[in-house]
Amino acid sequence: MSKRKQKLEMVRKEEVRKRVIKWICSLCLIGIAGIAYWNWQSEQQMRKIDEKLSRGDFLMGQGNERGALEVYARVAETAPERIEPWVKMASVHAAAKRYEEALPFYEKALQLDKSHFETRVGLAICKEGIGDFLTAEEHYKRAIELRANYSEVYYNLAYLYQKQKLYESAAQQYEKAVKLKPNFIQALANWGLVWDRLHDPGKAVEIYQRALSVKQDEAPIYVRMGSSLMKMSQYGRAKAAFKNALTLGEVRWSVFHDMGVIYEQEGAPEKALTFYRRALGLRKGASETHFRIAGVLKEVDKPVEAMTHFKQAILLDPDNANAHYGLAQLLLAQGSVEEGTELLNAFSKLKEYEGRLVPLRRAVEMAPRDPQAAYDLAMLHMKYGRMQKGLDILRRILKLHPNFTKAKDWIEANT
Repeated sequence: MSKRKQKLEMVRKEEVRKRVIKWICSLCLIGIAGIAYWNWQSEQQMRKIDEKLSRGDFLMGQGNERGALEVYARVAETAPERIEPWVKMASVHAAAKRYEEALPFYEKALQLDKSHFETRVGLAICKEGIGDFLTAEEHYKRAIELRANYSEVYYNLAYLYQKQKLYESAAQQYEKAVKLKPNFIQALANWGLVWDRLHDPGKAVEIYQRALSVKQDEAPIYVRMGSSLMKMSQYGRAKAAFKNALTLGEVRWSVFHDMGVIYEQEGAPEKALTFYRRALGLRKGASETHFRIAGVLKEVDKPVEAMTHFKQAILLDPDNANAHYGLAQLLLAQGSVEEGTELLNAFSKLKEYEGRLVPLRRAVEMAPRDPQAAYDLAMLHMKYGRMQKGLDILRRILKLHPNFTKAKDWIEANT
């Protein structure tokens, strides 16, 4: 090939190369423009969805729950891959305590994102609301794994344990909540309460004092602290706590009743009666208050009035063994031997029942999720004629342990 032809061939190839490059560049520009357009469309779509979600939030803020749900549902239909509308629909139902209705929406959200914190918390609240405590616990724990510095979830888990009388576990979670949020007044108040339930009133009082250092006008905490101090026989401090509660307007039966007990311990029967009667004004069906009034009246030599209150105490609570004994003493003293003896026999049976209850209740306290311990307690109630008490326990067992055959078989055979 001549040099001239070689040169022409090189020129031709160069032109082809340039055309190819130009064509490729054109395609790239078209692709980039297409991607940009697609992104713009996506952004516009997302903006429209966000606007609709905001519209739903606005309607909820105006109290228009139905309108908000309709908006969220339309968004979920348009963009089912978005988690927000599912969570928002669930939250509306959960806030209204329609837990069964909320669950399908939360479950859909969980399918979209198993690590979504709000969904885990919402599922926990709903499962707790329908009594599925074990599943609720699992979701709370998963939520904590996702966001370990969120004190409210520790509080919710603690309260879940508290409701199940798992007081040691509850105390641990309340402590974590308070560590994250030292001024968390509700957590402090309940933390003190569970220590009281764990038979450590001194620790409870210590925590109540911490709570009151955060907020001095929390009347219910003064009430709880007073109750714990009474268990420590620190009646002077208990009285001061109850007086603070009353000053803050906390008018409740337990305050007046316990003030009556304090004055009775201090040897002031008239003051004791005044507070006991005020307590009865708030709760006429309080067997224990009638019993206390009867005891004071007996001590101040008013046997007829004392008998009336002993009888009322027994009527309100047939298991009040001490009321049986007090009334028996008065009847025997006035010569009603047959009736008094009958009451003493009833007292003996009740004390036997109470004596057998103590270790079984303690066993349930030590292992609240042990179905056998609860079953034994149920059987004891039934043996002594407390059928409804026993049946209620069996039903609670089956709620937590559906396959516990002893409880299931007993209910099937006897109801």
